[in-house]
Amino acid sequence: MQTKPSAPVLPNYVFQWKTGADPKTSAAINKFFNSTPIRVLKDRICDIGRRMWQREYTDGNGGNMTIRVGDNLFLTTQTLISKGFMTPDTIALVDGEGRQLAGKYKRTSECLTHLAIYRNQPAARATCHAHPVHATAFAVANLQPPTGMIPEAEVFLGQIGLAPYHTPGTQELAQAVGQAAVNHNSILMINHGVITWGEHIEDAYWKMENTEAYCKTIHIAATLRAGFSAITARQVRDLIALRKTLGMNDPRETLPDARLLDNTAFLKRLPK
Repeated sequence: MQTKPSAPVLPNYVFQWKTGADPKTSAAINKFFNSTPIRVLKDRICDIGRRMWQREYTDGNGGNMTIRVGDNLFLTTQTLISKGFMTPDTIALVDGEGRQLAGKYKRTSECLTHLAIYRNQPAARATCHAHPVHATAFAVANLQPPTGMIPEAEVFLGQIGLAPYHTPGTQELAQAVGQAAVNHNSILMINHGVITWGEHIEDAYWKMENTEAYCKTIHIAATLRAGFSAITARQVRDLIALRKTLGMNDPRETLPDARLLDNTAFLKRLPK
């Protein structure tokens, strides 16, 4: 007898926790921190760190990542370590104020910026920060990439945001990035780098790749001196609708057509 094949499913990397059940005592925190589900996430952070390093998104000890694992619990990378050579025991556990609860090594000083994203954007479950060359060049130039150029970027990134410069690791930077995260999945931190958020760490990293690839393509297109040809506002709205079916809201849907594809500031900055 032929059995009916199972319906295909999508991979699900989202970490689920029980609301109101964060461990409180030192023993319970350490048991949670060393549990199998958390070990899986630690391994995943290390894997993505290697991928970022191999793609030259980070140099030296640059870059950091976090994953939300409770109401007020977050895994984070340690400070002063190459993202290409992390191991699970280099991952730390912090609370929403950045206080370290577990882990042998000191947490990254920039976790405050990541935590601000979670406070301002409830949909965020993981964050990724790096310094990919082309996207960081846009950040150094204080230049917001144009919209309406590539369908995949419209769907998976929406409009890339800009956050003003503040000293890394400070509350001022955290506040600026947290506010930008309300409307943007990917944020260029002026004179600094890129930070992205997603529903899991793989998703946040994908958005880092998306951002760098998009900025690289726009940069190359600008050197061709042939002008830019954007898709229509109607076509962008179709992509925003598709974005919403994937669970990603887009504040641009309420904008009039003229503002939806307003790339004036970008075009003015192009070399003649």
